[in-house]
Amino acid sequence: MFRFLPILLDLCLVLGLGFLLQSHTNQKNFRIDLIGLGLFVFIVYSAYHWRSFLKEKRQYWSLFLTTLLTCFVFIKIAEYDPIQVLPQKLGIKLVSIVWLLFIVLTFRKLSENNFSIIGPFLAIVPAVSFINFMAYPSVPIAIALAMGARNLQFSSKPKISTFYIPLIAILFLIGRDWWDDFALQRGVLVLEAFLFYHLISIWDRQKLLFFLKSCILFFILNSIFILWKIADDPNFHITSYHEDVYLIPVSLLASNALLVAGLAVVFWFEPKQSQWQKLLIVVAIISTLMFLGITISRNSILSFLVFAVLLFLFIQSPKNKYYATSILVVLLLIGVYFLIKSEKSIFSLGSSAVRISIWSFYILSTIQTHPFFGFGMFPENKIPFSFSEIPDSTSAFYIRDYINNFESFPLAHNLYVQAFGSFGILGSLFIVLWIGNLFFKNRNSFLPVLKSNLALSCLLFVWGIHELYDFNSLEISNLFLLVGILGLFKWPSEKGIEEFTMVRKHTLFIVLIGFLSIVCFRFSLVDHYTLKYNKYVTPHSFEFYLPKDSQIKNPEEPIQSRSSLEYRFLGSKYFFLNLAVDRTIDTQSKLIANCFSEEVLPAICYSKLIQYQSSQNLFPEHKSLFVYFLSLYDPFEIYKRDSL
Repeated sequence: MFRFLPILLDLCLVLGLGFLLQSHTNQKNFRIDLIGLGLFVFIVYSAYHWRSFLKEKRQYWSLFLTTLLTCFVFIKIAEYDPIQVLPQKLGIKLVSIVWLLFIVLTFRKLSENNFSIIGPFLAIVPAVSFINFMAYPSVPIAIALAMGARNLQFSSKPKISTFYIPLIAILFLIGRDWWDDFALQRGVLVLEAFLFYHLISIWDRQKLLFFLKSCILFFILNSIFILWKIADDPNFHITSYHEDVYLIPVSLLASNALLVAGLAVVFWFEPKQSQWQKLLIVVAIISTLMFLGITISRNSILSFLVFAVLLFLFIQSPKNKYYATSILVVLLLIGVYFLIKSEKSIFSLGSSAVRISIWSFYILSTIQTHPFFGFGMFPENKIPFSFSEIPDSTSAFYIRDYINNFESFPLAHNLYVQAFGSFGILGSLFIVLWIGNLFFKNRNSFLPVLKSNLALSCLLFVWGIHELYDFNSLEISNLFLLVGILGLFKWPSEKGIEEFTMVRKHTLFIVLIGFLSIVCFRFSLVDHYTLKYNKYVTPHSFEFYLPKDSQIKNPEEPIQSRSSLEYRFLGSKYFFLNLAVDRTIDTQSKLIANCFSEEVLPAICYSKLIQYQSSQNLFPEHKSLFVYFLSLYDPFEIYKRDSL
């Protein structure tokens, strides 16, 4: 039975990619151009190497699937592209051409087995290495995991403590957060990062280094276009205060720059570097320093300074000390220039008071309302509704001000506080005990491994400190870079481990890929309908979607009504999309009634009820009663402001 598994997997991959490439998009012309471009590159290369193509059909089949996956990734990036350096998505087209050629050159350089393993992950580098706007990046990542895992040879059975226990815990979190799209997306990304780590632990070091350097290369490609856009924008002043850079939050851009800069510095000290690789590293460091200067992120700037100082102290080679000193001097000179010119003072502590208030509120809310297992993977949209009455305190004032100014739910801006809000007391204790158990089992090899990877250890240490004042570890642009850094630490293999039989390997593979397929089907279907009906709705930070005020009350092709079980499967985002699109009285009343049974937060349901009552002018004498019920579940008046 299992001998047909590769054929069935290839069939599923082709059908799945075909379904995804044919799903609804707001970039129809771009999709046609990009798919044509990808197929053109593949056909030209195959025709030029026709002898190799006839002999190694399996190898070229991997290149074909990788090309389709790359096209899908760039199509999804183009749908949510906020920068638009050049008209008609020409900027993304240029980057996609460069990346397709890079994949073809990699295919030419690597052996068949090596490309079939690393090639799919090169296709998703645009989705995981920079701040590109993509609704569901977990979909192409799942495809890459399936393609990259099928040719790996697992010589040893996964251990219970390091694989099965965390896997079960992650699946439990995903099941608990199934209704909440934002929490589910974050949980699935954690699952995919966990599986990715176990895949790269089998890779040799050179494969992983090549993947990480590819991420740096794509960072540089994107940096060129962003810096080009900044230079061409007369209204953008580098030294002005910015909350975002073309919709990219400055904290996210700065944290990504910090991580890439740290990786680039670490790679500089790698042996046997070619001149092209050294030039790539220098350009990456310059780009990241410019982003740190533009964002004036005090946390990231200070973290990079600490990282550079630690490297200087631990490096023994005089030549390497010279390089480290040069980097420090350049960073200080650039930093002094930006500090003098910038409107934002690095010594201002105003945001610290807001952060401390949010931390205390997170901790208090978790202990009082969900002490055991927390609020789930997306606690920020649940914690503001955890109290019926908010005490008139300084913390409440800062949180209310945060919600009003940023028009978003309050993020903890602290990895450890965020984790406590997600997992609660027992969940956090379980994580601490699990990590402590791993340290205890590897106590003899722990320090030698850290010493043999001193620069990487410094980078992770600095990142751990950085996350005390921010929360960027689970951002897609940082998560897989962090996993890649962890994968560079090679732990000594244990003796006497039970061999992983072929039946067990294939069974585990089928179960995990089957589960990811179900999740990706849901995400893809929701994304399909979101893009199909986006002209009828306006995205909203708190309400999911609001109907657009237009002459068209209902779409020509009405959105399909579904059963309660189907709504439960498709989740909250699709449910509220349906509510915003279908404006018929019967559907509205039915969905609002279902909202109170499906949605875990009644505040948004009362908000929708009041909006429906106002639009239909139904029972105006009872509006004050509905407003009272809303106030019971909406202490910060998040929905009350929008529904009245």
